[in-house]
Amino acid sequence: MRFLRDRAAIETSEVAVIIAVVVLVAYGAYQLLGARIAQVVQDVAGRL
Repeated sequence: MRFLRDRAAIETSEVAVIIAVVVLVAYGAYQLLGARIAQVVQDVAGRL
């Protein structure tokens, strides 16, 4: 139970959870918008 009293360990766990959430949100956004982003890039490249 020493782990539960260690503040640094708790803060590290919180940071790990926040990073995991950010990664999941970024991955979800990429999955939803990935095809649209690729289309825009190809459109811009075609105009050049």
